[in-house]
Amino acid sequence: MSKKQTTEGAVGRPRKYASPAALRKAVERYFASISRTAAVVDDNGFPVFNDAGDHVMRLEYVVPPSMSALMLYLGISKKTWSNYANSEIEGYAWVCDRAKARIEAYLEEQLLVRKKGIQGVIFNLSSNFAWKERREVEVGSETRKALAATAGMTMEEKLELIKAAALEAAADEDPAGRGGEEGFRDGAAEAAEDGTSEA
Repeated sequence: MSKKQTTEGAVGRPRKYASPAALRKAVERYFASISRTAAVVDDNGFPVFNDAGDHVMRLEYVVPPSMSALMLYLGISKKTWSNYANSEIEGYAWVCDRAKARIEAYLEEQLLVRKKGIQGVIFNLSSNFAWKERREVEVGSETRKALAATAGMTMEEKLELIKAAALEAAADEDPAGRGGEEGFRDGAAEAAEDGTSEA
């Protein structure tokens, strides 16, 4: 029989990494292959010590880590990685979460230290790590008054208010005095006859 029992007990191809420990070792080899640990020195070349008196060391990536590069190194597909990450066998999910967190930490650090070229980092964090960009808009006093004035209105009343404001604005901008819906329709008809269009 060509099919073998997997670690989960289902029939199918055996796992490439038969245990969480084997996957963890392979993931560690990936990170070790693209990084080095270097001593931090000050501007004069002297070692930097932390408050505990230990020499400060810094993990430097010679090649930037990525999820796709990790999967290529491990020789597995995105689907297989997802199977490990969602496995009910204790340990696989932890290894996957930790590897992903290490890459996310690297990308987050890049947001802090890069002076330019962060658009790709932002895209990666939002696409692969569920980051969201939040923007806040400060509204002026006129906008706050308008919002307060329409607070109790129905949707139909608000639409009528918008329509009236648009017609008033069109009348203010129409030098020929053909404001309103009729002026708009007449202008569109004339533009169609000329072969021109009004924007």
